[in-house]
Amino acid sequence: MQIVFKSNNVMEGVNNLINISIITPVYNVEACIEKNIQSIISQSSKDFELILIDDGSKDRSIEIAKELLEDSDVNYRIITQKNSGVSIARNKGIDEAVGEYITFLDSDDYIDCRFVELMYEKAKQTQSDVVFCDYSEVDTKGNVLVKSRAKCLNDFITGKEAALRQLNDEINIGMRSAIYRTSIIKENNLSFDSNRKYGEDMVFIVKSLLCSNKIISVNKILGFYVIWESSVTNSVSLKHLDCYYSYADLLEYIKDNTNLKEIKSFLTEYKIPYAIAHIFSVLSRSEKFHKDLFEFLDKEDIKKYLKSYKIQKLNKKYIRYFIQCKGILYFPNVLVKVFNKKSY
Repeated sequence: MQIVFKSNNVMEGVNNLINISIITPVYNVEACIEKNIQSIISQSSKDFELILIDDGSKDRSIEIAKELLEDSDVNYRIITQKNSGVSIARNKGIDEAVGEYITFLDSDDYIDCRFVELMYEKAKQTQSDVVFCDYSEVDTKGNVLVKSRAKCLNDFITGKEAALRQLNDEINIGMRSAIYRTSIIKENNLSFDSNRKYGEDMVFIVKSLLCSNKIISVNKILGFYVIWESSVTNSVSLKHLDCYYSYADLLEYIKDNTNLKEIKSFLTEYKIPYAIAHIFSVLSRSEKFHKDLFEFLDKEDIKKYLKSYKIQKLNKKYIRYFIQCKGILYFPNVLVKVFNKKSY
């Protein structure tokens, strides 16, 4: 492991306070790393550290980042490891972080110049454990696809309430739109599951909320999530199976906590069946995945969760998933043909 370290006069030693540690995994992103780094360099508050985890990049990503950072006043470290995936890179960043709060910024995303200033200011004013902001979805040219994604708060809420709202899409905390109190992350041994390629960030966010007391938001757009056509969420692959397994992992994590019955019921009666329905919708698009799909659907746990689905509210969304879950359970061969035709 190679570590490149730079310090300026804001931070001459580890005893000085760092407000936020920004953790950014880097892997073959030379086409977009400059915008990411420039957004960090331009922060109005400099009381932060940047931890770049070079996950075995083969292109000029790290060279570009280093050239930009060397001429800046940013405290940064570049940690090099063999290619191990984004989860292990983020976990390495957590281990290395010394800031009072941690945030995660993927190398193709970027943040507003006041992200550090406003997020930390809100955290200190309210003594909150997690602060999130609104964010926009943009394309690779910066064109806005979705202006507002977060569904912010009017006041602070508890971690338990925030976890349930996050699962129910009543708030939307993304990787690039929140800061987490570092002591809570480390004391509860929270980390990203490297065995999962889909949904591992969601599990980390919900676990962090459950371990926190106070959650609040900055009701401004301070993050920008770049949508790539080739991303896992837009492609057909068996990685989507992790959508189910991640929620199942979360259910296992909370199963013995008697104070979380509402969340356990929500996972069992809606979120896990919904995940199965999502997997069905995606894998149905390609015949080469149909065998794997039917093997997945034949598992007893999958059948049990499909039977457990309950309509949460009388609206089109919940009724549609109810019909889909019943169709998957009793007429999967017919339904897979319907979804396969829709993909053309």
